[in-house]
Amino acid sequence: MRLTKGADYGARGMVYLAKLPPSAIALISDIADEEGLPTSYLAKIFQDLAKEGIVRSFRGAKGGFALARPAHEISLREVIEAIEGPIALCRCLAPWEGCDKIESCPLHPVMSRAQEEMLAVLDKITLQELAENGQVLEALNP
Repeated sequence: MRLTKGADYGARGMVYLAKLPPSAIALISDIADEEGLPTSYLAKIFQDLAKEGIVRSFRGAKGGFALARPAHEISLREVIEAIEGPIALCRCLAPWEGCDKIESCPLHPVMSRAQEEMLAVLDKITLQELAENGQVLEALNP
């Protein structure tokens, strides 16, 4: 499994917003410039994030984007899934696909556990922790 550029760009843009004061509004061009990302692609990603209720979009001369909730309430998993859809390591773990060999497949329990652990890590890490850099490793340690 590999995340798309969209998920990478979106996560980086969200961390940028998390570093701003609460309810600050940022222009998409400022986010793109600061992170070295293509403005038009980032704008599309942020529209998807707005549709999912993770960011708020503001129009007009003072328009831009702001986090819809505090950074400590938004997980990395939520950001990734808002852009990419549900995460599945393999076809049999995708709720929209399924597999008729789950009961007899020796790979299924291994992949299922790997997915559970990966999703737990992504659920545990918040934008606040990513914005505070060093806090990420502390959050992952038991």
